[in-house]
Amino acid sequence: MGTSRRPRARRCEKKTLRVFQANVGKIPPVHDCALALADSERYDIVLLQEPWTTTANSRCLTKTHPAYDTYSPVEAWNSNSTRPRVMTYVRRDSKLSADQNRPYQSRDILWLTVNDTIVVNFYRQNDERDALDTLLQWPIPDRCLVAGDFNARHHTGTWQTGPTTNRGHEIASWASENGLGLLNTSDIPTNPHGNTIDLAFSNVPLAEANVEDHLATSSDHFTLSLTLPNVEPAPTQPGKIRVTTDDELKRFVEIVELGSTAIPVAASSPLELDELASTLVSLLQSAAKAAGRPARKGARNAPWWTEECALAAAGYRAIRRLYPLGFNQEVQIAKRDFHRVVRRAKRLYWRNLINSFSDSSSVFKAVRWLRSPGAFQPPPLQVDDVVYETQLDKANALRRATLERRTAEDDIQDPWIEVSPSKTIPFPQEISLEEAQDATLRTGNTSPGADNSTVKLLTAVWHIIGTHVRRLFEGRLAMGHHPKPFRAAEVVMIAKPGRRDLTTSRAWRPISQLSCLGKGLERLVARRLAWACIHHGVVHPQQAGALPKRSATDLVAALVHDIEEAFARKKGWPERLARWAGSFMDDRSACVRYQDTITPLSPLQCGLPQGSPVSPILFLLYTEPIYRLSNPQGRFGYADDTAILCVGDTIEETAVAASRSFEEMVRWGAANGVSFDPKKTKVMRFSRSKLETAPAIRHGDVEKHPEAAMRWLGIWLDSSLSF
Repeated sequence: MGTSRRPRARRCEKKTLRVFQANVGKIPPVHDCALALADSERYDIVLLQEPWTTTANSRCLTKTHPAYDTYSPVEAWNSNSTRPRVMTYVRRDSKLSADQNRPYQSRDILWLTVNDTIVVNFYRQNDERDALDTLLQWPIPDRCLVAGDFNARHHTGTWQTGPTTNRGHEIASWASENGLGLLNTSDIPTNPHGNTIDLAFSNVPLAEANVEDHLATSSDHFTLSLTLPNVEPAPTQPGKIRVTTDDELKRFVEIVELGSTAIPVAASSPLELDELASTLVSLLQSAAKAAGRPARKGARNAPWWTEECALAAAGYRAIRRLYPLGFNQEVQIAKRDFHRVVRRAKRLYWRNLINSFSDSSSVFKAVRWLRSPGAFQPPPLQVDDVVYETQLDKANALRRATLERRTAEDDIQDPWIEVSPSKTIPFPQEISLEEAQDATLRTGNTSPGADNSTVKLLTAVWHIIGTHVRRLFEGRLAMGHHPKPFRAAEVVMIAKPGRRDLTTSRAWRPISQLSCLGKGLERLVARRLAWACIHHGVVHPQQAGALPKRSATDLVAALVHDIEEAFARKKGWPERLARWAGSFMDDRSACVRYQDTITPLSPLQCGLPQGSPVSPILFLLYTEPIYRLSNPQGRFGYADDTAILCVGDTIEETAVAASRSFEEMVRWGAANGVSFDPKKTKVMRFSRSKLETAPAIRHGDVEKHPEAAMRWLGIWLDSSLSF
């Protein structure tokens, strides 16, 4: 009789955190060396005191490394008195998850939660009290490491025999009262003067600290190597699947071909359309998962750290071992030579990189790098006086702040009122295979959608799924139904360009990633709508954006209101098209990806889906009545930007007319679920003569005064049109 063994459930193995701590003395090559050495030994966390920092063209800079994420206690500085005096680096590893905490505002202390352990990077200037006062009043959590440059001694020999200096007694008492053990070995110096001033305290059982000679950075401090055992691994987050090699792509096609026999044939009802769409998405996802590999967060070596740099560092350490506690001339010469090698290697790397630029895309890539806000990881987020520190909490807070600012209560009452259009706009429901292929595959967008499918993958299997996709598209138009699998999005939160204060939700922009299959039909509908709008004169002649020959920019209007299905039936669009638009916007959901965390799907009760090809044209159609209010010749629209031109014989006359136009537009918006932000409203006066004073224009309850100059659609205008 045979027996079968039940497979054991795989346990999440706990890991040991390895921490590298050093004071780098604000010296650029020393800072670079510390990061390179930490990477070569695969340290998880790097705690540096007195990092090198500078400012250039309003950018705050420090040393970074491609293997590590960079954390700073302050986001911006403009002088030596405001720069950060600690910098923490966390290895880019899927088993590590880091959240920056900020119980107190200090440039000398950086709190970081790494998995289940809080790691504190501390620096104390000899003649200053603030940093130590702050640390002493901080409540100590269960699993904690506090390490850094304390610049103090304690007379009992706790860490160095001799007289107590620089509040050493207070530090020893604080550690004892809070159950923090000193990890340093007593009387083992941490600088060439023979002092033990770089200290590490922890309440993690079996934590250790050692002074590592082979990790000398060439600063006047030695390097501490710290280990924290039994750290819980970070939770695994669902990630993207990569199918990029020829073998992977071939295997992907084979799996899709084998599974295509299970694709439903029927597509004559909304439920059957949902089933067809779901089967296609599931087949593509399972094939990609079986053929490809997960896109994991990984670390890379610093490309400029050459073998010459490593040999120079080793040469310096060999000389330093001969004079461990002195400032011998040979040590100083070796240090200077090492710094020279590092500077030369970095300079040569960047010079060769710039010289290798051979096309405009490379140049633009370099310009984007120069204009980037910096490499620092986002600090805690503050929304309405509430501070969010973990990645999940920040993701949910940004979802509420950017995607859920309006609810269904802000919607118009009944979008399906009876209308009698004066004309009927033809909108055929038949779709050819070539049109479906063109809308789905001929796009410059190569990023994966919410279902992890890319245009490249769809192109590879189009000969298998093309006819099914055409049936799906045609059925959706015929029945006025948008399949549910295509109504879910993954929203990635990215920092807006030029925004350095990432503590506010206004600094973040939601970027929606939709299914590439779903976007195929949306792109097809958008093209047909745009053509019909021009051919049948549906939109106002002074309304632009998302229309052929009226815009060269792909604009996406992220609406904060629900336009629902009433958008255009009175214009004469077929009801099945209006029904499709209603289905397209109904019952949508989204998950939010923020750094390494993704939230569960949650409903979106209002707004057009940002990122959809059809959203801009639907927005234009819905807001078109604005341009047919009073003074239609003086109304100009470009996507969601509206301009009103009022002309009169006197300033007072134009002010009254402008206020009346504002009021009329606001009333229309209130009746149709559209809001206008007074903060973004600007007023400009154009006059042949110079005006001493000019009356304000009213936008609701807000008075808007004329600007000296303003920027509209990227062009600066002033009162004399001198540009």
